[in-house]
Amino acid sequence: MTSSGDAALSAWCREHLGSGAARVFFEASSMSRVRGVLLEDGRRIAVKEREASGRVLACARAQRAAATAGIDCPALLLGPVGLAPGTWVTVEEWREDGSPELPPAAPERYAALLRRLVVTLADAEPEAFAPPPPWAWYDHDVAGRTWPPAASDRWDPHRAGVVPPELVRLAAAARERLLADTPPPVVGHSDLNGLNVRWRPDGSPIVHDWDSLAARPECVLAGILAANHVERPGTGAIASLAVTGRLLDHYEERRPFSDVERELAWAAGVAVASYNAAFEYLHGQPGPVARRLASDGAERLRRAGL
Repeated sequence: MTSSGDAALSAWCREHLGSGAARVFFEASSMSRVRGVLLEDGRRIAVKEREASGRVLACARAQRAAATAGIDCPALLLGPVGLAPGTWVTVEEWREDGSPELPPAAPERYAALLRRLVVTLADAEPEAFAPPPPWAWYDHDVAGRTWPPAASDRWDPHRAGVVPPELVRLAAAARERLLADTPPPVVGHSDLNGLNVRWRPDGSPIVHDWDSLAARPECVLAGILAANHVERPGTGAIASLAVTGRLLDHYEERRPFSDVERELAWAAGVAVASYNAAFEYLHGQPGPVARRLASDGAERLRRAGL
C-alpha cells in the first residue's frame, strides 16, 4: 500500500475485503491518509491509514458504539488492523449522501447533535482519547508555545513572521482562560461542521471524521461548535457573535452551564477560530476567519471573562 492504485493495494483489499481494488478515486492527507477506493465487486470504501495509538482504537470503538446507538455514520468495516510497524488501517463504507450546507435552524440542529453524541459516548474513557486534535489541544505542556507542536515547520503557526502578533495575543489570552478552570472532560466530536457533517433532506445528520473525537469539558466542545459549525468545504468561516451565542443558548437548553462554563465556551470559540485564522496566514493571506476576529475578537474575549 505504498502507492495509490498499485498491485499491493489491490492485493491487500482482496485479502482483507474479498475483492481487489479497481481504482483509487480520492486521496487526502490530514490527521490520517484517506483513500477512496472502488473495489472490483463495485463497493466504494474509504481506507484510512494513521499512526498506531490507543487513541485510534478508542475512536474506532466510539464510532461503532455511536452506530449501534442509531447515530448515522459510515459503517466501520474493518480495523484498526496493522499495516506496517507503527501504522494502522481502518476501512469504512464510502458515503456521499447528504449536503454540507447549513441546514435550516442550524444552531439548534448542531447543538442537538453534539449533545446527543456526548450522551451516547458517556461511557467512553476520556483518557483513551489523548491527545486531542491540535485545534483543541490548548493544555499541551510545551513551554513557550500557544499552539501545540506542528507536524512540520511549514504548517507551524509559530513560524516567525507569518502570523501577526495581535492574533497570537488573542489566541494566548483564550488559552490562558481555558487553563484557568478545568471542568471534567467528556467525549465528543470536536469538528462538527460542513467538512464532517452531511444533512439529509429530512434534516437528519450523517457524521464523518471520527478521528476528531476529543475528551474536553462539555462547555469547551460546545464553544468550539458554536464558533466553527458554519465552516464548509473550501470555505473557512466563523459564526457571528449573534449566531455563536444562539447556538450556546440552544445547547444550554439541553445541558445548562455555570457562569464559568459559559465563559470557557466563549474562550474555546476564540481558541479554535484563532487556530483556523493562523492557518489562513500560513496559506498565504488572511481570510474570513481572521477578518472577523479582527473586528469582534475583543468582544469574544470579554464574553470569556477577559
